[in-house]
Amino acid sequence: MDIKICSNRELDLSKSYLTNEIPDLLLDQKVKVNGVGVFDDSGKILPLISEYLSYQFKHEKIAHETANTYGKNLTYFLKYIRSRPDYSDNETDEVFITVPGYVIQEYCTFLSVEEHRSSATIRNRDGAIYAFLHFLCSRTEDRQPLREDNPYSNGYFSKLPKRTPITSCTLDDLFILIQSTRLERERVILQFLYDSGVRRSELIRVTLKDFRDTVNFNSEKFISVESDQPIHADYVPLAIKGSKGRGNQIKPRWTLVSSATIKRIQKYHASPLYKKHARKYVNPDETPAFFNAKGTPYTRKAINELLERISKRAIKKGRLDRIISPHKLRHGNAYAILQSNDLGSDYLDRLVIVQKNLGHNHLSTTQMYTSIPQEIYNTICDENGDLLTRAEKMRRLSEQTQLKIGIKDIK
Repeated sequence: MDIKICSNRELDLSKSYLTNEIPDLLLDQKVKVNGVGVFDDSGKILPLISEYLSYQFKHEKIAHETANTYGKNLTYFLKYIRSRPDYSDNETDEVFITVPGYVIQEYCTFLSVEEHRSSATIRNRDGAIYAFLHFLCSRTEDRQPLREDNPYSNGYFSKLPKRTPITSCTLDDLFILIQSTRLERERVILQFLYDSGVRRSELIRVTLKDFRDTVNFNSEKFISVESDQPIHADYVPLAIKGSKGRGNQIKPRWTLVSSATIKRIQKYHASPLYKKHARKYVNPDETPAFFNAKGTPYTRKAINELLERISKRAIKKGRLDRIISPHKLRHGNAYAILQSNDLGSDYLDRLVIVQKNLGHNHLSTTQMYTSIPQEIYNTICDENGDLLTRAEKMRRLSEQTQLKIGIKDIK
């Protein structure tokens, strides 16, 4: 199975094979292509799935990653259909025009009993089939409905996913991760991921200029109406080029980062190691905020590998019992905000801050953090039982784990 997604890709028609087959055919123009092509294991295109995803993608109803996920989920179901004796002769995806509801129900059962998939995974695949069949039952600008009956007329075939507390990276976990690497440039990234709540795809778009703008903001003097003394902000806003949404567009937003984390990153940027790599870039708005061991920008895959490598090192020493993914650090940020009593006047205020910080479109998405695991409670108080603010947590973390950076720290 293969999925090809084109977004405003220029195609030179003069190089088409049709010009060899039809001598009088003139194809000398260039066109821009938007669409999705889904192919089975034999390399044959799946026309209905491709039409559906292309339509959704071109009309900006789904993003790049969503198109890829839906394509995978629909081909998984198609493979299951072809594995059944009653559908073994079907070589295309036209079977979706006639597939009955009981086959979808048996597929959901198969995923649960035979493949031991979680209820969330089953619901996601069921949801992809639901959306696709709804499309086949609908009229578009170019065609009439391709099927009359909709097996989903009575709702989904799968059960609602079980709601369980979100597994996050606690402050103790973060401390262990940071202690498990001797490189300050890696420690800085770990603290920033936790304290900012950014996605790995967003971290690689943060630039040196973004941090300089934040530092300039923090240098401003703010005066309270109740006092003539300047206020030193514990948190500062950082501009984030958010993950691509519908229409493949970057969604800018702001996230609050602790001043202690910003100061730690400042020291990293002032190090000879960072300056050596930053010289390759002309403008600060093009200079990555973080470099890997080779002096090149991080990729999403590299960030995954970094967390996996450090987690395994901690597991080997018996300090962790699981791999901490980048998204677990993001969850940790949400819990840290909800338990920081210096942010907002009440719990609902903090829930809205989490929504804005993480870039959730809907507050309902953020509400999954309202069930706080016990291990989170165990890390939010000081030795006297008083609640610690997120800013204070980051200040203590920086003091206890910060290392000097030398030009030889290339490992």
